Amino acid sequence: MPVRVEVLVGPFHRRFPTFNAVTVRERVAACNPRRVLTPAFAPGALHDPAWQDTEEPALRDEVVPWAQRHGVAVDGIGVPSPDPSAPADATRYLAEHDPSHPALQALSAAEAVVGERLSEALNSERIRGELLPALSALHAVKLEHFGDGPATNWLEERTDQAASAFEADEDTVLLIPADEWPAWEHRLPDGWRWLEGGGTPSDAARDRALLDTAWAGDTQDPARLLDALSQLTALEARAAEADLLLAHGHAAEALDKLRTVLRGDFTHPAWLAGWVLARIGQLYDLDGDREAALRSYRGTLALSWAPKAAREAATLGLETPFAFDANDET
Repeated sequence: MPVRVEVLVGPFHRRFPTFNAVTVRERVAACNPRRVLTPAFAPGALHDPAWQDTEEPALRDEVVPWAQRHGVAVDGIGVPSPDPSAPADATRYLAEHDPSHPALQALSAAEAVVGERLSEALNSERIRGELLPALSALHAVKLEHFGDGPATNWLEERTDQAASAFEADEDTVLLIPADEWPAWEHRLPDGWRWLEGGGTPSDAARDRALLDTAWAGDTQDPARLLDALSQLTALEARAAEADLLLAHGHAAEALDKLRTVLRGDFTHPAWLAGWVLARIGQLYDLDGDREAALRSYRGTLALSWAPKAAREAATLGLETPFAFDANDET
C-alpha cells in the first residue's frame, strides 16, 4: 500500500463538522497503518507531555490516543522553526518602512483568499480542491517577494530537512498541517494517495460536531443545545453543559454538572481533566467554598499536563477568588 496522506487544519477541525477530529481518526484507522508520521512535531516530542499543547486537536484528542491503544507507532518528523514570530515580524517591519510596498499588497490579496476559504464550513474535498491551492498561492507570493526565510518561517528549508529523513514505505500515514502543505506537496514520495473517506458521517463524528458546536458557545438556542448534549453519554458532554450553563448565568447548575464529571473517568480527551478541575475550582469560588476551590486549583497544577488556559486559570485562582465574567474563555 502506498503512503497515505491527509492534511490537518488545526483548530478549524472544530469548525468543520464533516471534517472534525473524529473524521481524521476514522480515516487513519480504516487503512490499518503500521505507523503514523507527522511534521506537526519534532522527533521524540511525544515523549514529553507538553506535546499536548498542540493546536492540532485531531492528533491530540483522537489519532495519538487511538494509535497508543492499538500499538501503532506515532512519530514526529518536523523541524522546529528557529523563530515562530518571524513571519509576522517580517511583514510588520516592511509595513512600517513602506506601507504601500507591492509585496504587502500581493500578500494581502492572497491572505484574503485563504481567509475566505476558512470562513466556510469546508469538507475534505473542498479543503483539497480550494483551501490547499489558496495556501500554495499564498506561499508562492511569499517566496516571490521575500524568498525562503523569516517571511516563510523557513518552510522550504525545514521541509527539505524533514523530507530527507522521511523513509517512505508501506503501511504509513503522513498527516501534514495544512499550512505546511505548500512545501510538502512537491516532496511527497511517488505513488502517494489521499486517505479515503467521506459519505455519511459516523455517529461518533456527529457527536464530535455537536460537542464542537457547544464549546464554540455561539448558539442562538442554548436550551435546544443543552437538550441535545443531554443525549450524549460522554463526560465531556456534561462539561460542555456546565460551560453553557455558566455562560448563561446558571452557576449552581453548572457546579452540579461538574460534580457528576468528577465521579467518573474524565481522562479523555486529554485536556478534559485539567479543564474540569480549573473550572470547578472557579465554580466553588462562586459558591463561596474557597477551600474546595483551592484544592481544585492545586489539583489542576498537579497534573502531568493540563491545557495552558487551565493552568493559567488555576494559578490566578490560587491568588484571587474567581469572579464570573461572561467573556471568560477557560
